[in-house]
Amino acid sequence: MSLKEKLILIKENGYQAPPDTFQLIQEMMVNIGSLDAQLRDDLIYTTLSNWIPDNTLTVNELEQLLPVVLDNKHLLFRIGETNTDAVFTRSFSMLVIPLLLMRHRESPYLSREHIHQIKENVFYNVHKERDYRGYDEEKGWAHAIAHAADALDELAQCSELDKNDFLTILDLVYEKMTITDRVYSDGEDERMVKSIISVLNRKILSQNYVEQWIQRFGDVEKNPEFLPAFRQKNNKKNFLKSLYFRIKFHKVDADLCPTIERTLYKIEKIYYS
Repeated sequence: MSLKEKLILIKENGYQAPPDTFQLIQEMMVNIGSLDAQLRDDLIYTTLSNWIPDNTLTVNELEQLLPVVLDNKHLLFRIGETNTDAVFTRSFSMLVIPLLLMRHRESPYLSREHIHQIKENVFYNVHKERDYRGYDEEKGWAHAIAHAADALDELAQCSELDKNDFLTILDLVYEKMTITDRVYSDGEDERMVKSIISVLNRKILSQNYVEQWIQRFGDVEKNPEFLPAFRQKNNKKNFLKSLYFRIKFHKVDADLCPTIERTLYKIEKIYYS
């Protein structure tokens, strides 16, 4: 029986774990970047999202799974490539990390060293990721930036992270929300805002620092070429508008809203004057 057939049966059976659960997960990790969107997304990821937070795996099994997720065949697989199929392996390996962190926050099992390894590998992946595709009509979701945002969001909620880590998260979000390669069109801005809200909720960074960070979006050196500059401008505006309304909705750090307003005005005065 193929992996796909096994996982379809497991799904039909309400995700009840079989006796060889961990062996099956190892097979799933080998195929996590499959070009079969149903296998990759609907079956492998969805099964993991049921099993990992639900205490199906032992702590020992989770500790064995972690280095696999973070290695050069998964999270860092051919990092830096653009428009190749390697993105599916990186992106869906990234999606496993929030599951591991959710389980940890419910019942701590990761050491500080483990958290450091996760943090450093996620930060490296986000910095080096250059494939910004969202949905691929032929192969389904790539969505590397959205999945990275989910991991940053979960990391920001971990008590093991400190002020310097939060500063890094803000820098990474800024870096990815000011790209010139394409205009994000698949909800990446909203996903990234989640990580910022989680950072703000920790109440560790000063309001003054966050205001300065927001203002940086209005001070980006404009690309001399029209199309890259146009893409970047739209990415900045979409992100700031998403941040503005999420802050208002959650009533968190509402004093930041005037700074966002002024920054949007600076980015494109024609629409805000």
